[in-house]
Amino acid sequence: MPGPTLSAGLGLIHKQLTYHAKEPTSDFSGQTVIVTGGNAGLGRETCRYLATLKVARLIIACRTVTKGEEARQWILDQTKSQSVVEVWELDMSDFQSVKAFSKRARSLDRLDAVLENAGSWPKQWEMVEGHETTVTVNVISTCLLAYLLLPRLRETAVTSNTTTRLSIVSSELHKFATLKALDNPKIFEGLKKPTSDYDGRYNDTKLLEMIFVRKLAEAMSASPSGKGGISINAMSPGWCNSNLKPGQTFGARMAERLLQRSTEEGARLLVDAISLEKAEGRHGQYVSEAQVAKAAGWLYSGNGKEAEQRVWSELNSILESIEHGCTNLGTG
Repeated sequence: MPGPTLSAGLGLIHKQLTYHAKEPTSDFSGQTVIVTGGNAGLGRETCRYLATLKVARLIIACRTVTKGEEARQWILDQTKSQSVVEVWELDMSDFQSVKAFSKRARSLDRLDAVLENAGSWPKQWEMVEGHETTVTVNVISTCLLAYLLLPRLRETAVTSNTTTRLSIVSSELHKFATLKALDNPKIFEGLKKPTSDYDGRYNDTKLLEMIFVRKLAEAMSASPSGKGGISINAMSPGWCNSNLKPGQTFGARMAERLLQRSTEEGARLLVDAISLEKAEGRHGQYVSEAQVAKAAGWLYSGNGKEAEQRVWSELNSILESIEHGCTNLGTG
C-alpha cells in the first residue's frame, strides 16, 4: 500500500486549522449509551456532554473502576444532571473482560448507542493475549465488543422503532498507515513481529478499524436480519488534546500548539458520531468533521479491496477463536 501522501498531510493540516466543531444539541432523552474509555480525556468530556444532553442512562466503561467513579462524580458535579451514570469495568487488553462486559450489557433494558473510544498508543513493545498490545486493544477487542453488543442494539432498534448506533473512534491517521504486514501470508501474524515504529503501528490499527467497519456494514446488509435498524461508523475527532499520546519530540510539541484541538472540541465530534439525528446515511462510513468523508483512497483500489477481504477473513477467524459464533449476524 502507498502509505502517507502529501495530499493526506496537507488535508489534515487544513482541517485542523479551519474546522471548528459546533456545540452538540442532540437530545438523548430516554436513551442508554455506553462510552468505553469514558473515565478520562475525550471519553470523559464526551460523557459530560451526554449528561447535559439529557441521556437517561450513561455507562462509563473503563479498566479502573475507582478512576471511573472519580469521572462519574466530576460529571455529575459539572452538569447537575439527573442522568443515571454508572461505571462498569472493562479491560480492553483482556478478552475475558470484554466478554464479561458484553454479557452484563445484555441485561440492559435498552441500548441505543455505543461509542468505542478506548484505545492504546504504545511507547514500548509488549504482547498481550497473543498479539501486540495495540492490535489487541484497538482492533481485536474493539471488534469483539462490537459483535457482542450488536444483538442488544438490534433488539432496541426493533422494539423501540429507532435507529441504534455504534461508532468506533478511528483517526485521520489511518490514511498514513503502511501496513507492512500485508507482505506476510497471514497479516495478523506479521503484526506480531517486533517494531520500534510505534506511531506506524497505531496508524495501522486505525486502518484495520476502518476496514472492519466497512466490511461489517457490508455483511450486515447481506445477512438474513439485515442492517436491523443499526447504523455503524468509524469516526475521527481530529488531532485533539487527550490522554492518548505517544512520546513527544520538540517538533511534535510545536505542532500541537499550532494545530491541536481542545479536548472539549474533540468530544463534540464524538457526540455527533452517535447522535440519532445524524445516523441516516452514515452506515459503514467514515465520519470526519461531523460529515461523511472519503476514507484512505487506497481502500477503493483493487489491491485495497483484496487486502480488506484478507483482513476481514483473518480477523473473523481470530474472533471466532475467542467467542464461537460471535460473527454470526444471521442470529444476532
